Amino acid sequence: MKRRSFITTIGTGASVFLAGAGPTQMDPNSMEPYVYPSPDQFDDVLNQKGEFMLRLEVKAVDSLEPARVVMEFHIPRGNIGKVRDFPFANESAIVDQENSRFELKVGKAFPYIFAFWLNEPRPSTLFSFSFNGNVEQFTLAQLLDEQELSFQQQGISVSCNYLLDKEIGKLNLEKIGISGATDSFSIAILADPQGGNPVTPKAHPTRMKIHNAFIEDSVNRINDLNPSPVLSLVLGDIVDNQGEKSHFKAMHDYLKKIQTPILYAVGNHETRYQATFKPGYHMAEFNHYFSAQKAMNGMEWLLYSFDLGDWHFIVWPDPLRADFFETHPHYFDWLEEDLHENRDKPTVFLQHVPAHPIGIDPLINYAESVAVKRMVLDRLATHGNVRFIFSGHVNIPIKASFKTAVSYKGMKMINLPAAGYRPRAFGEEELHGGPSQGVLIFEIQGKEAKAYFKTVTEEVYPYPEELPEFNESAYPLWLNYKWQLDADEEIKNGNFAQGLSHWHPRFVYREDDHPSNRMEVKRFQGYQALYLRSEKRKYHIPGQDRLPQTINHVCQGLLLDAAPKMIALDYCLDKQSVNLTNAWAGGYIWLEGFQGSVKLLNMAYWVGKGTSQLIDRFTDQKEIPFLHFQLDDQMEHWQQVQLNWFSDYQHQGLDISQLDRLVINLGTWHVNDGNSPGFGIYFSQVRVPKQVRESTVNQRRIKPMPDEKMWWMNKYEPFVHIAGEHRYIMSTGKKH
Repeated sequence: MKRRSFITTIGTGASVFLAGAGPTQMDPNSMEPYVYPSPDQFDDVLNQKGEFMLRLEVKAVDSLEPARVVMEFHIPRGNIGKVRDFPFANESAIVDQENSRFELKVGKAFPYIFAFWLNEPRPSTLFSFSFNGNVEQFTLAQLLDEQELSFQQQGISVSCNYLLDKEIGKLNLEKIGISGATDSFSIAILADPQGGNPVTPKAHPTRMKIHNAFIEDSVNRINDLNPSPVLSLVLGDIVDNQGEKSHFKAMHDYLKKIQTPILYAVGNHETRYQATFKPGYHMAEFNHYFSAQKAMNGMEWLLYSFDLGDWHFIVWPDPLRADFFETHPHYFDWLEEDLHENRDKPTVFLQHVPAHPIGIDPLINYAESVAVKRMVLDRLATHGNVRFIFSGHVNIPIKASFKTAVSYKGMKMINLPAAGYRPRAFGEEELHGGPSQGVLIFEIQGKEAKAYFKTVTEEVYPYPEELPEFNESAYPLWLNYKWQLDADEEIKNGNFAQGLSHWHPRFVYREDDHPSNRMEVKRFQGYQALYLRSEKRKYHIPGQDRLPQTINHVCQGLLLDAAPKMIALDYCLDKQSVNLTNAWAGGYIWLEGFQGSVKLLNMAYWVGKGTSQLIDRFTDQKEIPFLHFQLDDQMEHWQQVQLNWFSDYQHQGLDISQLDRLVINLGTWHVNDGNSPGFGIYFSQVRVPKQVRESTVNQRRIKPMPDEKMWWMNKYEPFVHIAGEHRYIMSTGKKH
């Protein structure tokens, strides 16, 4: 069946390009309202190949514990093109492909997704499936009419909707004024200009004025280049705030001065923070972005690719919004096909949110999930043709950009400093002591390429042709959830005699001088011990990295059985670094309990002060309480701890008797603001004792952590923006 075209990807908004004019002649006030088309006829739903794409989402309804689900699909073989399953944060299903049977476990918080591509679809085509023996069916015409159908049986919910691909395409560069093949050229990449109209309601006028000024300078640096780049690409966060139309109009006025065609990529500031993408295939959240993109270059796409010279380029959307990739699983399939079709071409992948570790707290939870990173990188590495991955989002200083740039499976991964936004405070002075803002220039000669960063003050920093290989095995938490880590029935290397063997650290950014987070194994008072220390960054310039530092920790998985294993360990404070009176800092033993992939236990035992910021948004369930307990703060001696964590947690109304894995985290934290001193602690002799009746420290019963020793955002000072800087405790304010 031929698909009826009811949307043109190069529409009337591109008339100036088709007429041979450039983007400099666009009027920002001509930005016409855009509405993502809602199909009303059957042909409108079919993809560019004439297939009907369909998505199923499976979740538990009431139970927080994982529920077993058996999915069976009964579709005429002539209609089945492809079936893909996407576990996301769940364990992979046991699959019987021959009988289209999937056995899986799913919780309440994170869905399991299926996607189907149906050949020769008709409105009368019947889609039939069963879950846990309950048979459901519908015709494709019914799904078109309802947009989404939901079914619920025995505590399991299955929702179904069609998928569209109107926002996906292959760009012919001639449509935006680039014609003719060339072996030698460059493109300019602007990450995170993040400006806009400072008088827009709820805008942050001071910081926006600062961004706008640097954006003008970045634009001028592009226009100064000789020879001129063939195109410029804005790598997400075009605007500040939440994608308001007035910001897009203001940024159009700035960016249209670039004397090249301009392409956009989606970042996390192009939509509302609380954006939703269902029920159905809900794309209205991107309407302002589509409007801005169409006014700039005539396109109406989120995900697209293009060829230039011998090279292939892929522009990947990273809105960093809940459920986005879960509601767009077909993007991964498109990526797989596009990479296969262009497997013989050197390829550049452009994404807003970095897929490589940056090593600061915000980039643990303020990034895409482990599952999304893994699905993207596995596809990118398949053919060996992806040479560069460029990203933004971090607003990284130039020095940190160079220090975190790595190679992974032959792909050079580089995070770009911002074109407008002020840099995060990474704890080090910038390479030249001046502003970090600027643009990346990507130069191509035949099938070879190199990149350099040019600042607004005209310093030039070439990236090395060879980058260090990232050691995935040394930092397995980069592409694995904690429930996926290797685990044993006993604690391994609990005395640290083998250094950090069997203990898993996160990648933590380390300053060259006076590192704010330290992790080492050394001899102390007769023990071989793990030493951890966290403190405020020494080079503490104004910036936006004001989150507490909590990622200075190691973890290890412990397999459980019907009789849950208890934990014992020894610790000692580093009295040379600890000030218990004025410090918003501390050490912690953080325990996470899993049944399969579902976290059902979250608790921490604190030395010094505690924080509520120990979170993992990719495994935490909001209904699961996080319990906090207090350990002794004695300075002089080793403290002996025995933890009956099962008894401490079992009164929460949850069945934790079926936990199969306990993850033990040992760490330190610091508020990274104000005048609070640092905190250092030694851990050793981590073990599984034969019996623990109750949780004790030095044979004294452990008590709940008092509120006055817990820190959380907004507790003492509001979390505010002051002249563009994120703050929650004033550095000149009172001490607590």
